[in-house]
Amino acid sequence: MAILVRIMLWVAWLAGVGWAWHVGALGTGASIALAALSLVVFAWPGSIARRRHHRELRYVDMGKEPTGYH
Repeated sequence: MAILVRIMLWVAWLAGVGWAWHVGALGTGASIALAALSLVVFAWPGSIARRRHHRELRYVDMGKEPTGYH
């Protein structure tokens, strides 16, 4: 879900910058700079929050013993 939110925010950022450039509120250089900044803020892996990735499998003990058929 977090990745989807990041993608949606990135697209909204780019759309806003594109719209501001289209109506003349931003120049070409500023629009390109803001688009590049969006890559750093939204698209760069791990830029918002650094997550811990565990490459090994982990056993989770649920605290239950297997039940037999009686």
